[in-house]
Amino acid sequence: MNTSLRLNTYWITCADGLEQLLQEEIEQLGSKVTERKAGRLIIQGTLETAYRICMWSRLASRVLMPIHQHDIEFSHDARDVAEELYEGALNFDWSLIFAPQSTFAIRLHVEREIKVNSQFATLRVKDGVVDSFMEAVGRRPSIDTKQPEITLFVLAGKTEHTYCLDLSGDSLHKRGYRRYMTDAPIKENLAAAILQKAQLKERHPDIILDPMCGSGTFIIEALLMLTDRAPGLVRRFGFNGWHGHDRELWLNIKAEAAERHEKALEQPLPQFYAFDADWEAIKATRQNIIAAGFEKLLDRIQIEERTLADWPDFHADGKTAFIVTNPPYGERLGDKASNRALYLGLSALLQKHFPNQYAAVIAAQIEQADVLAFNDPQILRLMNGKLPIYIRFGTIKPVNVTQPFLATWQPQQFEPIEGAEDFSNRLQKNMQTLKKWAVKENIYCLRLYDADLPDFNLAVDLYGDRLHVQEYAPPKKIDPEKAKKRFNLALAAIRAVTGLNRDAIFIKTRARQEGKSQYTKQSTASKRFIVQEGKAKILVNLTDYLDTGLFLDHRQMRLRIAKEAKGKHFLNLYSYTSTASLHAALGGAASTTSVDLSNTYLNWSKENFVLNGLTVDHADEQHQFFASDCFEWLKEGHEQYDLIFIDPPTFSNSKKFYGTFDVQRDHVSLLKRAMNRLHTEGTLYFSNNYRGFEMDEEIEALFDVQEITSETIGPDFKRNQKIHRAWKIQHHQA
Repeated sequence: MNTSLRLNTYWITCADGLEQLLQEEIEQLGSKVTERKAGRLIIQGTLETAYRICMWSRLASRVLMPIHQHDIEFSHDARDVAEELYEGALNFDWSLIFAPQSTFAIRLHVEREIKVNSQFATLRVKDGVVDSFMEAVGRRPSIDTKQPEITLFVLAGKTEHTYCLDLSGDSLHKRGYRRYMTDAPIKENLAAAILQKAQLKERHPDIILDPMCGSGTFIIEALLMLTDRAPGLVRRFGFNGWHGHDRELWLNIKAEAAERHEKALEQPLPQFYAFDADWEAIKATRQNIIAAGFEKLLDRIQIEERTLADWPDFHADGKTAFIVTNPPYGERLGDKASNRALYLGLSALLQKHFPNQYAAVIAAQIEQADVLAFNDPQILRLMNGKLPIYIRFGTIKPVNVTQPFLATWQPQQFEPIEGAEDFSNRLQKNMQTLKKWAVKENIYCLRLYDADLPDFNLAVDLYGDRLHVQEYAPPKKIDPEKAKKRFNLALAAIRAVTGLNRDAIFIKTRARQEGKSQYTKQSTASKRFIVQEGKAKILVNLTDYLDTGLFLDHRQMRLRIAKEAKGKHFLNLYSYTSTASLHAALGGAASTTSVDLSNTYLNWSKENFVLNGLTVDHADEQHQFFASDCFEWLKEGHEQYDLIFIDPPTFSNSKKFYGTFDVQRDHVSLLKRAMNRLHTEGTLYFSNNYRGFEMDEEIEALFDVQEITSETIGPDFKRNQKIHRAWKIQHHQA
């Protein structure tokens, strides 16, 4: 009887979570699944069935053929599983399966609740196979754990041990094209499963984009699918050294697969885009595409080193697009907050460039996937090795274009609030005055009121469509109850004038800060929002800390830096949340360097960068962040910068100056050190909020100093010209 026609049982294994998709694929290949278990399908079929699965399955991990079963007797109290496995291996004539001159390896899988040393048990299985050979033919085969000619898969069970021939040899996810690796790659069969779940072939996209392509796995798997290239066409298998191998049958299946691929290559393909911020990843993608045999298709694949912030200005423009990517989640970005910022930034970019197009994005935590703006999203949970991953599928929502709050705000009609009439009128007048400017300049964040009236000593700031209200602590001579009542009247007036609900208004009390109190949380509930300023998206925290993460009075300076930074190396000292650095980066700076003593603020800075699609996780970072005392940092380095911004606190702890830093006392030393790091034709901007500050004559003698305070005060701070002072400082030119 021809063994190729005999029905056998086969086990088809897969990663956890892939069982349903694999069953659909197996049935499309013409086989029927008789039983489905976690990570394994069982089918009945001929050898041709097994060969076709080896050749064509994009999702399976292994194709196993059970050849021997060893039943367990429970006559003894303490089970010696390793010896049971040895006896089972010894009691089968393995010379019927492969020749003694062949090399082999054992892969042992132990069911749960079975206690055994897996390494020792594997050795005992090997001993049983070798001893079986010695009894049968007097010769023993050799072990090769790296590239064996025969692989035996053994399942140690509760009532029986099953010995299988692994027809696939190496795991089927190893297609043979991955010559170059990057960090945290996704397995090829998982990538294929995601593309299959997303119905890539059925969608017939004109554009396929992977904006964080890594080593190019998604691009290559898409090419394999769309060119009808069998994943097993160019790899070796574990059945070649098996006595039952039907070489003629296999060669016919292989020839058929090659013919199908050649025919499919005649069909038009989409335009592929493979981007990554890491040049090593770009090189790996190109080399892997060539290794996969697609060198002739490179003219259809645009492979470029690009961050998310550096996408070309392309849109679908009537074409259909398919976006799939595996962002660098996990330890590469640090904490979960940075990862969330990355997904928020990616989502905004997809909404801008590819509204109503289809996307599939991998996430390490479900919370990351939840921020993606997809219509009717679906989720698939898989295991990438030992790591769970979540894939979000869906159609990208169009971007919700928002205008500045004042663009749609109109004076409200409300009953006069007794005791707060003057405050209501002043706030409404301020909003009407600022409206035209804010709409024209696309200003989303601004100050609406700043202690304009002595009886209402508070500041009202607008962040997007939310208000941040700071009550300046009243003098001790003011009755606390009277001050509290007046503040409550002000809050009622604020709600009436702006039309905003209570949940959009955040309240803090501002008093003089000493020591580390500026880092002390004001509340226990963290509510962070994204606001827009110029090209930048910025995370603000309106609840946890006294400062929100964005100093509104420095808006004009940040926008100035954005215009001047292109092609320049930018240094930001006392960088806080590094929003000036962010503007410089988005303005095209060659590099940015941000220095601050607080790790809290530097982590916040990195989130701002990631949110805007800028890379912060490379060893040779274009954008660097240093947790350091600024004086010490200036002293230790030698790099030169074209553009420097320094906005120090009035007073802070410092390792260098008597344990403290005082801006009036210490600004000469600070500026002299900073100017040593400024290129001869560079510009340094210096500002501070100390109302009594005076620039030392020594600085004015040494350098070209120009006060530019009026140019850096926006219309919303015109009433308070002393909110800060600013200078432009340059080296004297010969």
